[in-house]
Amino acid sequence: MRFKPTCGQLCFRLRATRLCILVCAFTASSLGLSARAIEPEQLGASATLAEIEACASRNLPDAAGVIEFSVEAIDRTGAVTSSRAEIRWTKDADELARIILRVSEPAKTAGTALLIMDKGSDQPEFFLRLPEIARVKRVRSKRLRGPVLGTDFSFEDLQRLREPLDRTQLELIGIAEVDGRGAWLLEAIPGEDDDSEYTRVLTYVDQRDCVPIQVDLFERDDRLRKRLRASREEILTVGSAHLPHVFTMEDLRRETRTIVRIERFESAPHLPVEQFTKRALQESAPAAVAR
Repeated sequence: MRFKPTCGQLCFRLRATRLCILVCAFTASSLGLSARAIEPEQLGASATLAEIEACASRNLPDAAGVIEFSVEAIDRTGAVTSSRAEIRWTKDADELARIILRVSEPAKTAGTALLIMDKGSDQPEFFLRLPEIARVKRVRSKRLRGPVLGTDFSFEDLQRLREPLDRTQLELIGIAEVDGRGAWLLEAIPGEDDDSEYTRVLTYVDQRDCVPIQVDLFERDDRLRKRLRASREEILTVGSAHLPHVFTMEDLRRETRTIVRIERFESAPHLPVEQFTKRALQESAPAAVAR
């Protein structure tokens, strides 16, 4: 099966850290819901949080696949830095997620690769390959901080946006309007143990498609620090799912922004676990998608 392009199929629930990769920031999360998915037209302003979560669960990930995407990082002067990368994902025999990211452009970072292996109740394992280092290095999750690939996304952004509808800390606080259309407004307040750079996170979920279309991240003194947005014109319908394939992160303090475009998506019932090992991480070119 091949179509272009979506990003909802990538995210898996990494139980310990809720970490995701760049292109998944705007997808509906892997909520682990057993309830039947609810059609958006059955909901409205009176929808409950549980109903919104069930509706969004229509966009759960496929079992395995590959996504190619491009990134444009734009600084405050308007200068653009472009890069390209690939993400592939699968599950192992224990139904635990394995995700691998490879950078192909620009030339100075080509060959950079990151492997994430879910360990169930324990912290996921992270392995990093850099073009200037011959061996693969294991990296602690606390060191995976700061900007990702020179973009406006930090690893905390990716961790938090991994599950924009995280039921453990989420509250439905009202109805808002985004681009002239209704959206459910959800709020998350990071706890003291989260070690977060943000004090509040607002997520706007489109009432028609049950897709998070805007995420506002606030820092101290309730200042809006970053805004992640997906244009409704860039949301594709794939089967019964509605998924964005172009989205933008804006850093209001730094006056920079990052545009992500999903260019190719290829799904498969399964990808060999051998493609998601430290040895595979050392390969300069990824293996073909197995069917």
